[in-house]
Amino acid sequence: MKRTNIKEGFGGEVPFTKFIASDLETSNRLLTALDLGYEDGYTVTPEEHTSHSKRVDLVIRDADQDVVLVVESQDASGWLDAVHASKITYYMYDKKCDDGVLICEDADEHIKGFVKWLNDNTPLRITLVGVMIFETSANPHCEFTCLIRPSDLRDKKVRRVSAAAGIDTTVADRTQELYDSNPDLFTNIARDYVSKTNVGGSGMTAAIHPYKTDGYWVEIWHAGKFDTDGFKKSFTDTVESAGLEAGFQARRGYVKVPNTKSAIDTFNLLVSALETKKIHG
Repeated sequence: MKRTNIKEGFGGEVPFTKFIASDLETSNRLLTALDLGYEDGYTVTPEEHTSHSKRVDLVIRDADQDVVLVVESQDASGWLDAVHASKITYYMYDKKCDDGVLICEDADEHIKGFVKWLNDNTPLRITLVGVMIFETSANPHCEFTCLIRPSDLRDKKVRRVSAAAGIDTTVADRTQELYDSNPDLFTNIARDYVSKTNVGGSGMTAAIHPYKTDGYWVEIWHAGKFDTDGFKKSFTDTVESAGLEAGFQARRGYVKVPNTKSAIDTFNLLVSALETKKIHG
């Protein structure tokens, strides 16, 4: 396939982001790059307006229709500029969401430094996503890759937005409580998950993601390195032995559990299975 770009492939930013929302395979590829998926009830909506009639490119909601990500795309120029990198912060404020995504074809180191600065020095969590666009006989084909992920919660100088800002911190609070109650289990904490990396030298990460309400996802994250029949079978055998149902995306295997005890028990089960090679690639 021949490489193209936002300008040549779509004509501009608006048709590009509308295409992401309307084309199921494309929006699913974006969700997968962001560790989300349609099977978990996430949806992508284009062209939502703010209270001052500004246009938000894309809004991602969970199964409860709560906003979980605000997305701003660079225009037809392709490379992320200061205007787009800055205005997403207002969109996040307006939508009462402290997680955002910037999509661009590329960015220079100065602008990347600004995104990193926002992640380190404000309560906001911004993911910078690069898009590669290819010509096909039908619609353009878009592939998404994360260029910058938000800072680990422990590295942030500002950890919470104030209640006055109107941003719901339920997931962050549940995550922090989970970590504080079981600090020896985890090596990392972010806003919406706790995890243990490179379990048993496997190159895989075990993690727990709290829902906004009751319940958790418990997963093994392999970043696509082990999207294999061997991993899927060994993961399925392990979780089914505990009466759980396996789910998969290209970068992870996961289960859903209803309460904190089952989340911890399942996390320990997955860690043990990785350490003993019962779960493998």
